[in-house]
Amino acid sequence: MTPSRDVQTFQTSRQTLDAGAVGNTQTSQTFQTLGVSEGKTGNTQVSTHTEANRSPWLVKAADVQKKAPRFLDNPMLPVGVLTLIAGRAGVSKSTLSLYRAALATKGQLEGDWKGEPVNVAVSGIEDNDSMQRMRLEAEDADLDRVFFLSMSDKGADTGVRLPDDIDTIKGVFVQNDIRLWIIDPITSAMSGDTNKRDDVRAALDPLAKMAQELDISILGILHFNKGGGYASDKISGSHAFRDAVRSLLLVARDDNNGDCIVTIDKSSYTQAQGTSYSYGLISHDVTDDDGHVFGVPKITGFMPTERNVNEVINSNVSVTGQDQERASGNEVIDWLVEYLSRNGPTRFADIEKAAEAEGYEKKQLSNARQRSKAPWVVSVPDPDWKGKGVRRVWSVSEIDPSSEKFSPPIASGEK
Repeated sequence: MTPSRDVQTFQTSRQTLDAGAVGNTQTSQTFQTLGVSEGKTGNTQVSTHTEANRSPWLVKAADVQKKAPRFLDNPMLPVGVLTLIAGRAGVSKSTLSLYRAALATKGQLEGDWKGEPVNVAVSGIEDNDSMQRMRLEAEDADLDRVFFLSMSDKGADTGVRLPDDIDTIKGVFVQNDIRLWIIDPITSAMSGDTNKRDDVRAALDPLAKMAQELDISILGILHFNKGGGYASDKISGSHAFRDAVRSLLLVARDDNNGDCIVTIDKSSYTQAQGTSYSYGLISHDVTDDDGHVFGVPKITGFMPTERNVNEVINSNVSVTGQDQERASGNEVIDWLVEYLSRNGPTRFADIEKAAEAEGYEKKQLSNARQRSKAPWVVSVPDPDWKGKGVRRVWSVSEIDPSSEKFSPPIASGEK
């Protein structure tokens, strides 16, 4: 909740500091004392009535309350802090975020709210609410505690804009007791150029302040650039993304065994910096309101590991020749499976357009479909196509399409 502030204006004397000496008392200056119920107390702000309305603010260290950091998800998600989670496309950043959110709705995270279910807001800029709902259902989330947040302008969905919408969103979060906000991806919600430091700080600094004021956790999802090197240097856009936050998580998928790794790359509030966890992905069947059944990704086997994201991404790109081509192909498969898991059966033209934005070519998509295995990417007739001829869509299948058990999706109303 936003701390309450009691503002008292009074007349007093101010001592002017000159060249290290104390003297020259000036009187009749207006001061404001802001008594903050949480955090700082006895904060004195000098109002000099300048055009910029800026003034020094001195706080005695002895007057600051001592409060240990708190965690919604210890040690990954501190409260009152903006956390960023970054990784290549298709390595399960979104799935991991929704998995932790699902646990939060049931009070099952190791943190200060353990045993106490909390409310979560999700702004999926690139994914529709239907797919987000089914992915949360796969993780057994309490769906009554999850709210999808966007913004409306004259009845049109315009998405969240940072930092423009922050003040409006604050009140909604207080009313609905939101404890965690996931923004996926955060760059799609930001105004300005994400390659420019000042534009990045202009969006992230107010967001971090919001987290502190409302005493909530905010999780923003980012992408990596291609190649090896130090993992956090691969974050797309300005280095200000890493510099502006106090909590940073990195995610990578190990091409050798398919496991995913998340590493706490930066943590200013815990000794856990460098700690890593591994987990696997399985497909979970979800039935939509029309009776279609298809698989969505689900986290399994989340546990501590000695491996870290730096090791994994450099191992993935350390191969040469044919192996390097295979590693690159695995990356496209990962992206393709995650895209189809999020969006369901999709026409190739739409897949190709989304892939082009990620830097993948048509030939890479075809090779990825042919090489995919457990789960398989299959091309099947569109069960809902009512026009002439046959229209095909790509879909994810947990069953080998060459086996007798495989069957293509069934059209609505035919079950």
